[in-house]
Amino acid sequence: MEVKPFEFIEHTADAGMLVRGDTVISLFTNAAHGLFEMIAVVDTIDEVSVMDIHVQVETIEALFVAWLDELIFKHETEDMFFKRAEILSVSSTELCAKVYGEPTNYDKHVVYTEIKAVTYHQLYVKQNPEGDWEAQVIFDL
Repeated sequence: MEVKPFEFIEHTADAGMLVRGDTVISLFTNAAHGLFEMIAVVDTIDEVSVMDIHVQVETIEALFVAWLDELIFKHETEDMFFKRAEILSVSSTELCAKVYGEPTNYDKHVVYTEIKAVTYHQLYVKQNPEGDWEAQVIFDL
């Protein structure tokens, strides 16, 4: 059975996502792609712009939230839709990445929802005994 990199989960008045990855890099990459797909149809987005992202915090859980929060912040303040994330480096407290996308164009982009914030409600980030990674996150819509 193939394991999905991410799946959306039901949550009252909010939206959630269960994310998996073989490595911590793939976990954070899959989380970004899930977020991008939650916001808009990624097939309508071209990779014409690149943006650097750097976040540094105290724990892996806080890093997971900070990463997704920063992507939402850049989406809103830079008026961009993102299609792809490339993690350059990640530790339990720091992440450097590049994200690819293009300026918002409502005539071209099919938008699903606006995400206000990432919450700590029911949040977890863990490495399973087999070595793969899993995380759960709830978004405030």
